[in-house]
Amino acid sequence: MQFVRAVSLAAIMLLLMSTAVFASPQNRGSDQAFDNQIAKRIKVDNIYNHIYHLSEVIGSRGAGTEGEQQTIAYLVDQFESYGYDDVRVQEFTFETYSGEEITSHNVIAVKEPMKNHNTGQQVIIGSHHDSVPWGQGANDDASGTGTLLELARVYANTPTDTEIKFIAFGAEEYGLWGSRKYAEAMSEEDAERTAAMFQMDMVGSKDSGDLVMFTADGNKNTVTDLGAAAGSRVADLVPYSELGRSDHVPFHNLGIPAALFIHTPLEPWYHTEDDVIEHISKKKLKDVADTVGAAVFQITRKDTPALERSEVAPVPVDYYYEEPQL
Repeated sequence: MQFVRAVSLAAIMLLLMSTAVFASPQNRGSDQAFDNQIAKRIKVDNIYNHIYHLSEVIGSRGAGTEGEQQTIAYLVDQFESYGYDDVRVQEFTFETYSGEEITSHNVIAVKEPMKNHNTGQQVIIGSHHDSVPWGQGANDDASGTGTLLELARVYANTPTDTEIKFIAFGAEEYGLWGSRKYAEAMSEEDAERTAAMFQMDMVGSKDSGDLVMFTADGNKNTVTDLGAAAGSRVADLVPYSELGRSDHVPFHNLGIPAALFIHTPLEPWYHTEDDVIEHISKKKLKDVADTVGAAVFQITRKDTPALERSEVAPVPVDYYYEEPQL
């Protein structure tokens, strides 16, 4: 986490008819059936091992450092090992507040939709791979990046009708530079076809509070609707709140429904050299992976219609606003 700082009536009816049934008690088995296609395949030990490698083997992963270079190589290797043919490294340069010019990188793996079932839309799942220069960043944000990698592994062989991009952003700690550069490079058409952006940042500390979904404007959107519904099925109902300061913001600024998944209040080890793997909770990692994984599957599985970017809740669920606690 950064240390600075409508659809037509017919489409709405189709969306509600196709999804509302999943919220009813008599269809709870159906809920679990499609959620389990993702949740049962998520292995929390894989996430934990990624966190160990990033924070303990590589260590500090500040933008522009040797640690970042090792991280980029690790991410590319992992994505390719899952069978992704389209793995991209986006290089960018930014200037720090002190005037230093630094080169950093985003790593993107693209999950193509089925050839005969393609909505033409995409969903983005993100994390940031860098840490503060003085710490190992086990929770911030090796936890989000490890979860991103595990979801990429699970989705690699999962039929979907929507493109999914898994993006590990660089230089978040210097002011969201990786996500800003990625968003700036998106064409108008690319932004228009992006149905949702899920950002995972600091999702594993046993010393932090409960999971909250933050939007940049404090309003519900497609991502929070999906996240709340999925959480109520596979883990716990997740509230929403208002906060910037992470990589969901540049996508929100493009009009894309985006939300940050994070536990608050934050742990006492935030942005210190004590943000190490000993403070990581496997249960929290699994709950977040299940929630985000199930939420994404709700709209990318081939037997559901494409979601337009709208404020229509994909699954009716009563979730609430929670005042930010950081």
